[in-house]
Amino acid sequence: MTVGQTLSDESLLASARQDESRMSELITRYVNIIVIKANKMAYSFGLLNKHDAEDFISEGFLALLNAIRTFEEEKGSFSAYANACIDNRMKNALGKAKRTLILSEEFDPALIKEQSPGADDIIIEKENRQEILKKISKVLSDREFKVFEMYLDSFSYRQIATRLNISIKSVDNSLSRARAKLKAVHKHN
Repeated sequence: MTVGQTLSDESLLASARQDESRMSELITRYVNIIVIKANKMAYSFGLLNKHDAEDFISEGFLALLNAIRTFEEEKGSFSAYANACIDNRMKNALGKAKRTLILSEEFDPALIKEQSPGADDIIIEKENRQEILKKISKVLSDREFKVFEMYLDSFSYRQIATRLNISIKSVDNSLSRARAKLKAVHKHN
């Protein structure tokens, strides 16, 4: 494969089923989509705290893993299948949350809005990520930032260590320092 070419999701899935190390590449392709869908789902439900979206993010990743495990080429494109699985799993989680609120008599049906992100939402989310990373890079050392960014992109400690030619312990130490610095900055803001 030449530089600039990427495997289709279906080809990458077939490769990942043979070599699990390729699985993270496939999952990485869907991280931003899951986060956007989860944030939209939480927001549409009136939950504005970042931690409120974490449950939806977890459901999204579980749905993606299930889609990876159950996808069959006869079902069409993997992207469409994975997105449907993610949407359905998040909607089920939303349904459970709604039933809980209905029982507590705090549910307002007007809070539910469209949950699927559009292309503009994905572009905005990527731009927001770049702005945030730029600010973070000013707080962290070069190594801490590289480790932190790779960690955000779902690289394992071992993968980060291999790519940066450092020990796993150095990865752990860099992430610990990065977290401490970011918490300190967050407390002052």
